[in-house]
Amino acid sequence: MDPTYIGAYGKIKAHSTDFLTDDTLRRVYEAKSVEEMISTLYSTFYREDLDLFSTVSKDRDLLNNALNHRLVLRNRIALMGAPAPGREVIRAYLSKWDIENIKTIISSKFMGYDLRETENYLLSFRDIPLGIFGGRMSQSDFRSILSQNSVESVVSYLSNYGYGQVLLQYMERYRRVNDVSILLSALDSYYFSNLLSSVKFYNGDEGPVFKFFQETIDVRNMMVALKGKSMDLEYARISDSMIPGGAVPLSRIEEIYSSSTVQEALQKFPMEERARERLAAAGSSGRLQMVESTLMGGLYSKYLERFSALAISVAYTFSYILKSERERENLRSAAFGNIYNIPREKIMSLIY
Repeated sequence: MDPTYIGAYGKIKAHSTDFLTDDTLRRVYEAKSVEEMISTLYSTFYREDLDLFSTVSKDRDLLNNALNHRLVLRNRIALMGAPAPGREVIRAYLSKWDIENIKTIISSKFMGYDLRETENYLLSFRDIPLGIFGGRMSQSDFRSILSQNSVESVVSYLSNYGYGQVLLQYMERYRRVNDVSILLSALDSYYFSNLLSSVKFYNGDEGPVFKFFQETIDVRNMMVALKGKSMDLEYARISDSMIPGGAVPLSRIEEIYSSSTVQEALQKFPMEERARERLAAAGSSGRLQMVESTLMGGLYSKYLERFSALAISVAYTFSYILKSERERENLRSAAFGNIYNIPREKIMSLIY
């Protein structure tokens, strides 16, 4: 038995109780406003996160900043506590926040948002940029990117990183059609390709992790398809945005896209039966954000139990990461319901 994995298991296990209890979660979910949610969370370890941002934000912005900050701290624990042979795949997975930050900046530059608006959307930018966990970008890097005045200058700055090298290949096409989605899809493709290739079968039980990554690609592809369907676009308009390597073949995604409505397409997406009712509730809300949260919530529930059972494996570290992401997404769903006055029973049907 590899002592590297035993030590890593102990480090992560020590933090396995650093989450809200079922009773606390129940009280937060029953809150009738975001302010009441914050008040309940203030009596927990989230007080530290809320205090950190209470002078610069309030209400839902305060809650989002606090949830994001806690996610950052937990990701740090996961990376530092991961077994050495598994750190590459952990780092590759967490680099999704690098990618999301870069996509946010590029989109903001394209649409002409000012610096302050852009910075507000970066995940916990004021504390620790998550890109640092990918081992590529520092806080000063993100500040430099934010100071660029155009999409072209952002890409030029990123040319010293793998992200920039990928984007440079698509710049001519971007300039020709002036469609920023070309660059955003290129970043997604780069991320998932790197993620799948980062899985090394060192311990022999990394299969479930690889499968989780594949199904994450499926969710991403399905969301692209649903957004395209909601805008009544031809499949040819979105086909270049599809990412290969998922468990669902792209030919099947195209078949699903031939559905006449978003709701019909949702019913055709392969998933476990227990998740289908929740997905129907999310789809009936008319908000694709809730659909995406439900699809990812289904993956969390499906793989958390499997990963937790693989104690002497990198999968156990992923169980900690997924539990952290699930708590954040569930709290965000509850807040979403309060903000948009969505019936409580419908929101609770989406909680995993």
